[in-house]
Amino acid sequence: MADERQAAPAKIELDAVTKQFGDATAVDAIRLAIPRGELCVLVGTSGCGKSTTLRMINRLIEHTAGQIRIDGQQIRDFDEQRLRRRIGYAIQSTGLFPHWTVARNIGLVPRLLRWPASRIAARVSELLALLGLDESEFAGKYPHQLSGGQAQRVGVARALAADPEVLLMDEPFGALDPITRESLQDELLRLQSRLHKTIVFVTHDMDEALKLADRIVVMDAGRIVQQGSAEALLQAPANAFVESLLGGRDRGLKHAALTPVAERMRPLAGGAGQASDTLSVAADDSLRQALSLMLWHGVDSLLVSDADGQVIGSLSLRDAVVARGANS
Repeated sequence: MADERQAAPAKIELDAVTKQFGDATAVDAIRLAIPRGELCVLVGTSGCGKSTTLRMINRLIEHTAGQIRIDGQQIRDFDEQRLRRRIGYAIQSTGLFPHWTVARNIGLVPRLLRWPASRIAARVSELLALLGLDESEFAGKYPHQLSGGQAQRVGVARALAADPEVLLMDEPFGALDPITRESLQDELLRLQSRLHKTIVFVTHDMDEALKLADRIVVMDAGRIVQQGSAEALLQAPANAFVESLLGGRDRGLKHAALTPVAERMRPLAGGAGQASDTLSVAADDSLRQALSLMLWHGVDSLLVSDADGQVIGSLSLRDAVVARGANS
């Protein structure tokens, strides 16, 4: 099975890491430990140092001071090329070679690692299937024949091809339309639930960070100003800058987008019932989706259904906005 071959995810540590470009300090003595298997999102405004931090991990940019370690070993102890081949890297522009087919692009790093041709072919097939690209349709295509979303999927497949311990992603979905972007975010979450890679993901979009991250690291002027779970940041932003990134007065709606209806619904007495024509929402939909439905239809309650469409409870407006047990 493919899962049995997967490399164990790595732990990444940045210890007082600084990067200077001449007299300018792009990253200022940051400390960050990313546990194995975590999806860590670096977020902040343009020029805050998040992409520079990402690129220092695989030595595309050399750090000026401090230490960067992968599983306890300093990255400068690794041969640069060997280091980069064990770290997957996906970027906004995909970086696909335009004169190579999809299959050849995906197989780049395995070829550099001198994998047997049969193993490369099997890995390409596996990744195309994993990312929802039919091999018979896409393997022989060239990048210019792909949509933006398809090309980005191929870029992610190439980053995963050699089964890296670490996956670095620099604004990978930033140039896509909102519908395709949301689809690929869902795809990444699905992949991570299966692969459990150590992922460092850079974005300037706080909604994307809130959706994807196990942990969010907020950067400003080259420093880390706050880090923690989406829930922790929404509940207690460290300062006005973090609060503004989180949307200020929209923080409540962003928090509602993270909370499933199942957490606030009232179960149906006697178990599941038959679906009806009354407005309903799925148990795994977010409170934000439920509130939007209530506002649109001018109602103050919804039925809640399970994956089979059976009614399993109800959600009132009050339950949506006030957690049971909380002070009124």
